[in-house]
Amino acid sequence: MNNLKYPIVICDDDNTLAQSLARSINVAVQNIMDDNSNYNNIDSSVVLVANSFEQAARYITSNNLQNGIYFLDIELSQNSEAKNGVDLAEYIKKQDANAQIIFVTAYDKYAPLTYRRRIGAIDYINKSQEREKIIARLQETLRAAFDNLYKEQKLAGKTFTYKIGRRIQKIDQAEIYFIESSINHHKVRLVTATGESEFKNSISNLDEENDFLIRISQSALVNPDNISAVDFSTKKIKFPNDEEVYYSRSYRNTIKMIVDKIGTIKVI
Repeated sequence: MNNLKYPIVICDDDNTLAQSLARSINVAVQNIMDDNSNYNNIDSSVVLVANSFEQAARYITSNNLQNGIYFLDIELSQNSEAKNGVDLAEYIKKQDANAQIIFVTAYDKYAPLTYRRRIGAIDYINKSQEREKIIARLQETLRAAFDNLYKEQKLAGKTFTYKIGRRIQKIDQAEIYFIESSINHHKVRLVTATGESEFKNSISNLDEENDFLIRISQSALVNPDNISAVDFSTKKIKFPNDEEVYYSRSYRNTIKMIVDKIGTIKVI
């Protein structure tokens, strides 16, 4: 089985504390591996110790970090106008959809701020505790992060992910009816059981990246599991929401194979 890579990033303006936390995290990770062989296929270690929002953001973006675990000091600067750990968490969530955020702070007063901003942190660790207590807490938190990431990756095979602007959207593959070229340049129209949306991409790219979708023309992909009817005389494919898309003559055999394979499709 291939190793599951879960990179760890620390960001704290106090470099001494940040380096100390990095050592504690690496000890905690090793303890988890030693205690439970189920975690032996995980490759997780500290890849960056940053001391500012800018340093962390630059590394995360340039390395396209995914499935990361992020330990962030909430108060990253003595300057109240500077970006803090909550700002960094929001930035990370836009870059890494599965990001596991853990706030480290010496002050419990900041916790309500993270709730208001809806960051979804998995833990808050008081960095002023004794090292042994911190390591024990880190083991508990890292196990939760590993489990969360593993579940997300298992579900990823059945989830369609796309971006609208800088926001990452996810939807179950089973909900998708079809995707077609939009009248808006360089965009596609996604139609699902719950509605529709547009985002930047191309039919060719989506065809290559998503095996569950079937190409029926130069400008459309369909989810065969959600086809309700096919009209061979007009080359129309119909869906449960009464929308229709046309298939190209060259894809007629593909449509016939889909109809034969899925016995519930009505032929008009």
